[in-house]
Amino acid sequence: MSKDFSNLLGGALANKSADELKVRERIVIRDDFKSLIPPLAQDELEQLESNILNEGVRDPLIIWPVGDTFVLVDGHNRFFVCQKHGLDFPFKKVDFKNDEDVRDWMVKNQLGRRNLSQEQQSYLRGLRYNREKSQGKRTDLTSDQNDLKSSSTSQLLASEYNVSEATIKRDGEFAAGVEAIAKGNPELKKSILLGKSKLTKQEVRLIGKGKATKPKNKSLKRTYTASEISGIAFNYINVERRPIETIMSIIGFNQSEDSAIEFFTKWNQSIKNQNK
Repeated sequence: MSKDFSNLLGGALANKSADELKVRERIVIRDDFKSLIPPLAQDELEQLESNILNEGVRDPLIIWPVGDTFVLVDGHNRFFVCQKHGLDFPFKKVDFKNDEDVRDWMVKNQLGRRNLSQEQQSYLRGLRYNREKSQGKRTDLTSDQNDLKSSSTSQLLASEYNVSEATIKRDGEFAAGVEAIAKGNPELKKSILLGKSKLTKQEVRLIGKGKATKPKNKSLKRTYTASEISGIAFNYINVERRPIETIMSIIGFNQSEDSAIEFFTKWNQSIKNQNK
């Protein structure tokens, strides 16, 4: 009887191990979810790697069953370390309603962590504010009524995170600016959230508010002569003191799509707009 039980138990454990292996092999990473995870600085990633190698993975990774796959929701950095060293890890399956439910959970979960920089806290609070103030917006309400909903959202979040209502609204602008920047320059987003960018929070917020975007195409349709471009470039060298990455974000310059001529013409137009 004891031998039969041992065989049964051994078989059950073997099946469980095989099932867990199948799950681990079917974990997928979605870039849109991963982008919500604040980046770790290099020393933080190295410390995490050392902890895992010495102590194993203490907190289970959160995965979302979708069809035959399992979408990674929480534990991206732990997953990276385990993949690198061929280590097993605990996981927990969680059923979410949809993508929006996942994003809401991820933002709230990240905000519960203690090792966030000021930029990361502001970004996550802003993401939550922007998402929650827009959820449930009704087309049959006046703009004043929707503004009231937005105000109540900022009040609730301000109380929850022990900051001012104005801070929450600024966080919303900052988050919008970071997301706009990420579309053309994901690495700059990472730099901003790590506090290593030369862009100020005010400059990022202006981008989020739409006050530092690409100039209207109409103003760029005219043809500039070589002499005019040379003059603009000479003026740029003489008067511009801001870091080039700051200028590129403010004027909406995309290195992979725009030419050097477009950079100078857009910069010139932005200076004219500022002086109006």
